[in-house]
Amino acid sequence: MQGANTILPRPASNGVELFAEISVLVAVAAGIAAVMRVLRQPLIIGHIITGLIVGPSVFNFISSEETLALMGQIGVAILLFTVGLHLSPDIVRQFGRVSFITGIGQVVLTSLAGFAICIALGFSPLASFYISVALAFSSTIIILKLISDKGDLEVLYAKIAIGFLLVQDLIAVLLLLGIPLFSAGGGTALSITQFILTGAALVGFVVLASRFFVSKASRFLSQSQEFLFLFAITWGMGIAALFQAFGFSLESGALIAGVALAALPARHEISARLTPLRDFFIVMFFILLGAQMHLSDVAGLLPAALVLSALVLVGNPLILIALMGYLGYRRKTSLQTGLTVAQ
Repeated sequence: MQGANTILPRPASNGVELFAEISVLVAVAAGIAAVMRVLRQPLIIGHIITGLIVGPSVFNFISSEETLALMGQIGVAILLFTVGLHLSPDIVRQFGRVSFITGIGQVVLTSLAGFAICIALGFSPLASFYISVALAFSSTIIILKLISDKGDLEVLYAKIAIGFLLVQDLIAVLLLLGIPLFSAGGGTALSITQFILTGAALVGFVVLASRFFVSKASRFLSQSQEFLFLFAITWGMGIAALFQAFGFSLESGALIAGVALAALPARHEISARLTPLRDFFIVMFFILLGAQMHLSDVAGLLPAALVLSALVLVGNPLILIALMGYLGYRRKTSLQTGLTVAQ
């Protein structure tokens, strides 16, 4: 029997360095995660702290930033894909109204409150606008990871929160598209119309491909666990790449790819097999996120940061609780949803 060294080519020196770097990152992340477990804190906090430790703020250990960014992007895509597997079209239709109203209402109200606070803190009107808009949006990746870790994807508050995040992401994309166009002048309505039509065409393509190809081939796909795993990876990353090629976010494509497979009998099996892969790659995303945080930049803005953080952590949940209460939801569900999206 041949040894591994005679089968696998010897990696280049930069490959050895990358392997060693990832090994150290995983080891540090595991150590910090153990501390977080003892302290009963979310592991996400530990991963971000790991990034702070290995990043420029402390040891400046990371040299393969582009590779780690790619790994993190893969983790985000798989996370959104697995979340989509739990969102059947029936669920999307069921919670569409509350998600739409709370998503738009919270963005508008938080932006107005944030703008007023920023002006009072001495920021310019333009800076106040950008800061207030940024404060209005929740972190989709962090919230979905926390919901997934709790195993609450099928719970009512989680379904509402996910729909809320989808509406926010759509608003964010429209803002990112519209702000440069407004500043440049002209062509805005046409560009946004093209954006909406392109998105509708892509979603239609995914739905048709899922209905007429994937659903009919589901029995064949389920005959082999390995083939089912490879198909899920191919489908999820392929649809995500397709959306990215047309100017949409990779994350939105991955989520829609998951929703398209949510009616398959094997959806839970696909999700279970992808979970270890997702957990490994998503760790790299949060480590890199922590590494990009510079503590020296925070000191001068600490008073303003504390005030604006209070708006996000206290104001956003109160706004959402009020909106959901108006729509007739129980106080417990409203509170859970509000606290979840305030992360």
